[in-house]
Amino acid sequence: MINSGLSQPGILKFLWAKGQDGEWRIHDLKGLTLRPRPGSEPDFFTFESKMEMVTNRPLVADRYGWLTSFGPTDFLVKQSIVPVVSWVEGDAFIRCIGTAFVISCTGYVITACHVLLDPCDQKRAKLVRDSNSITFADGMRFGVLIPLSSATGSTGHLFYQFKNCRAWGQWKDSPFPYDDPSFEMLTDVAICKIGLLPDNSGHQTLGLSLKPFKRDERAIVVGYAEMNDIPIENRDGTAMVPEFEHDLYVSVGPVKDIFPDNHTRKEAPTPGPCFDFLAKIPGGMSGAPIFGADGGVVRGVVSRSFSAAKHAFGAMLGPAMHLPLGNGVTLQTIMDSENEGIAKAANI
Repeated sequence: MINSGLSQPGILKFLWAKGQDGEWRIHDLKGLTLRPRPGSEPDFFTFESKMEMVTNRPLVADRYGWLTSFGPTDFLVKQSIVPVVSWVEGDAFIRCIGTAFVISCTGYVITACHVLLDPCDQKRAKLVRDSNSITFADGMRFGVLIPLSSATGSTGHLFYQFKNCRAWGQWKDSPFPYDDPSFEMLTDVAICKIGLLPDNSGHQTLGLSLKPFKRDERAIVVGYAEMNDIPIENRDGTAMVPEFEHDLYVSVGPVKDIFPDNHTRKEAPTPGPCFDFLAKIPGGMSGAPIFGADGGVVRGVVSRSFSAAKHAFGAMLGPAMHLPLGNGVTLQTIMDSENEGIAKAANI
């Protein structure tokens, strides 16, 4: 059992390293307390940032991984909780769509299915229809941004293109010839893969729990609320992205009800097994992790909210672990194989 040691809102982060045998192992873990900035609301806030270290044991053979293991609190959190962005060649802006989070040191990330489908819903790209695999035509660049460590002497972000995106549901053809087919979600959970960090360093991950929330348990959400689109500047014929602000917000509230059979009983607006909780969830936080156990583990994914009220819905993470990814594997079997660096929490 993992004890996060966090009484205030916070998250538990895992630092991975590759052993001499080539296997990924947890090198260290650390709870990061997210303290509200002065003047913030107690249950919806940006957090103070101070210098912290995930480990005091250097990663000797993993230089870039070592450089990302220390820095301001917000930098460390942004290594694991990332904004989802998209753009097409010629666009004046990079569109900020939602939030995702890293669950394996080799680059598996989770977001909401409706975040993954957003470019298609907005008529900005066409989906290539292929079972539960989600790919886009038309040269869509779609992925996440991860900040560079300032210890490298550089600033900015690395863009990681989504690949091997999976969602679960069924395609439905429209009776009207001018309408595109729609995707009816079985669950509002999607899983994608991104590449490794520079020097083939592993990503910093969050821990997963297969256990559902309990009623009245505190839910903690960390995501990119109402993040502005990012302008693209043309400098001497070269497209450049200037520095931009993208604060992470923390939202806290109790779980109200659980809907484990929602895929058949349709009791809640979120597709599939889900729950609702009483917290402020503005736009841009869709796809964000919902932590239980005082921030120790992720139990769900932000699905939808009512912007005028502190009321939101989250997709349960546990049931999605058993859905097929292709080639006869599921996220559960990948976790059990211990080959991809997924931190699994026992008994919480």
